Amino acid sequence: MATTGSLREIPLAALIETGCRSRASARLRLRQGEWEGEIYFSDGEIVHAVCGDLRGEPALWRLLGWTEGQFVLEDEVRSPERTLYRPWQDLLLDGMRRAARSPDAASATTPFPSEWIARLRSIEGVLGVVICGPDGVVMAAEVPEGKGEAEGAVAVYLAATAEALADLLPFGAFEHAVVSESQRRLLILLRSPFIIGLVLSPQASPALVLSEALARLA
Repeated sequence: MATTGSLREIPLAALIETGCRSRASARLRLRQGEWEGEIYFSDGEIVHAVCGDLRGEPALWRLLGWTEGQFVLEDEVRSPERTLYRPWQDLLLDGMRRAARSPDAASATTPFPSEWIARLRSIEGVLGVVICGPDGVVMAAEVPEGKGEAEGAVAVYLAATAEALADLLPFGAFEHAVVSESQRRLLILLRSPFIIGLVLSPQASPALVLSEALARLA
């Protein structure tokens, strides 16, 4: 069985997570213009990547820089070789950081997490920003005292809880939430495939920050 689509509609990071979480053998074929690439999955990990003459991590870094093109995700296709050995979360995080620093990143139509950090951090009343995947892996962060992992874990846990409640109650799909503490608040919002946590000052208006954040992420 094969699933086809556009990288504009489903980012490559989300496709990689889907391939790894299925814990099955699969091949993800990618095409951008005249360029083609392939990513292979097995037992919940990325085991091989190829793009032109590149193999392994260099090929994966090249493919993660693609924000346009077509994909075909095929089930039950085994990899012809193994060139990748690190956990998929580490590979994805490293690859997206590299792609965000590449010369082509500035012209990409879809911003990378590091670009979102800069946009959101400059909003009045925002003390910090953390962006992570649905599994809790922090993709980028700039938070007080450098507690990105902790803020990311909180954001993912609360977002998952809110989504579960939305499935049970007639409130519609989860879009955002605010968690209040004595000295600060955490605004959580979804921007597929990422979960974003904004650390707010006590004086900040969550409604105004949310409106500005949505405008800057549009």
